[in-house]
Amino acid sequence: MNIKKIIADSITDKFDGVNYEDLIIESISEDKGDYCLPCFSLSKLLRKNPNQIAQELAASVKCDTFIEKVEIVNGYLNFFLNKEILSEEIIEKFKPENLNLNDGNNKIVTIDYGSPNLAKYLHIGHLKTTIIGECLARLFTQCGYQVKRLNYIGDYGTPFGKIIGGMKMWGSIDDVKKRGNDALQEYYVKFNQEEVNNPELSQYARDIFKKIEEKDSDIYPIYEMIIDIALKDAKNMFDILGVHFDDYRGEMYYSQFVPKVLDELREKKLLITSEDAQIVDLSDVNLPPAVILKNDGTSLYITRDISAVISRFNEYKFDKMIYVTDIAQILHFKQLIKIIEKMGYEFYQLMEHVPYGRFSLPDGKISSRKGKQAILVDLLEFALNRAKDIIKDRKFEIENPNDVANKVARAVLNFSVLRVERIKDCIFDTEKSFSFDGETAPYMQYTYTRLESILRKYEDVECEADYSCFNEEAFALVKAINDFTAYIRLALEKRDASIMCKRIMDMCKTFNKMYTTCKILDGNNNTSKAKVNLVRALRDCLKVGFYLICIDTLQEM
Repeated sequence: MNIKKIIADSITDKFDGVNYEDLIIESISEDKGDYCLPCFSLSKLLRKNPNQIAQELAASVKCDTFIEKVEIVNGYLNFFLNKEILSEEIIEKFKPENLNLNDGNNKIVTIDYGSPNLAKYLHIGHLKTTIIGECLARLFTQCGYQVKRLNYIGDYGTPFGKIIGGMKMWGSIDDVKKRGNDALQEYYVKFNQEEVNNPELSQYARDIFKKIEEKDSDIYPIYEMIIDIALKDAKNMFDILGVHFDDYRGEMYYSQFVPKVLDELREKKLLITSEDAQIVDLSDVNLPPAVILKNDGTSLYITRDISAVISRFNEYKFDKMIYVTDIAQILHFKQLIKIIEKMGYEFYQLMEHVPYGRFSLPDGKISSRKGKQAILVDLLEFALNRAKDIIKDRKFEIENPNDVANKVARAVLNFSVLRVERIKDCIFDTEKSFSFDGETAPYMQYTYTRLESILRKYEDVECEADYSCFNEEAFALVKAINDFTAYIRLALEKRDASIMCKRIMDMCKTFNKMYTTCKILDGNNNTSKAKVNLVRALRDCLKVGFYLICIDTLQEM
């Protein structure tokens, strides 16, 4: 139900060029009505005092089934709604499937996120790209798009030469087979350390990688083994986070198309020589030149990104191509999109970069070159152990404590990423995030279990639901349920899950306030039924909302 439209349509005296529906907002308190129309923005247009405008509009309002009365207060036209009738209309007609939107009409959206560099451990920065990307994928799906989840793995470059070089100098294949990714990371870190005092090692690593590119019979099988081990480890981390991808092709796969891309750039006279490197000049759009080939003839990240997006469009025929990376790559994607446009591909208009701020622990910046600092497996282990400790201290027995602990730990991490405005940097609070009080994931999960508990206790009776019992909090929830799809759309439009997080948190807070001030199962069949209908609709809304922000629901906690 579009309440704002109902209110706007009740105003019979229309001013030209004024869209009342866009001006109507929710009132800040019950005594000022349920919705209001601030008339200040109309003052300049109509050359009248806001209070005079409010009086003229009030005189033309046609009160009906849903609108009881209007009042004028200091330039605001306040609308008081018939809460009982509106509540019945909204709650009785609500179905979970109402939240499945068809805005996208099955258009194809490809989302590039996750993107682990397989030469390194996944660090907590990967948590942010993964969860933001997954949330976007779920929002697009909820809005009726066909989503392809792409994980563009970093499986290319000199770092793999360093790993193999390190293994040859200080380890063995047997050690790699025995210790897996831990052995690979030790070789990589040690190589970087030794390289500081032995610069000749840099060329050694480049030579090894050249052999990888040439598929040398001795080196390439070792490289394949390394990729298998590192990718298996990365997939395990994504599984723990509850994220699954449709495509794991990375830089090595798309590098096969680089020669064709280079030929095309030359043919279109876009590739020019500058200081022995091959570049695309972007000065006409106020961007620095994009280096496509280094002076030694090797390609760069952007070269392979050009290959990848052309290949992806040919394969998926996407209607939107989204890249989820940190804010530091804004320039890279501006250059990439502009190069695709200069190459004459119209799908450049479908490409979009969704940047985000950095994510870190209180200690400071994330690093992987100097050893195990802020790696994702450590953060996951910390979160799980913390969740287990909290559950162990609960005063009642939980049927599946390990499952609950896993879901709480995952929710804490995911919510810590999504609750902050996407573009802002955030620091993971290792203590407050696990609290059952305040704006935390466990608080929301506990609210959901409370809803489920009420529904399990309720014994349905054939009777009419009496919605006249709804207090201020109950009606606020009715409006929130009614507006839930608008928030889904807004979060998708802004590419910002924090919008959904805030709305869901507000709904949980409002319900818990209602729970303490209004007994749900009050012994009266009619009023209990109305409140249980509200609880059920709220539960169904939160179930969808939790899924969209990558939080698991729980039956007990």
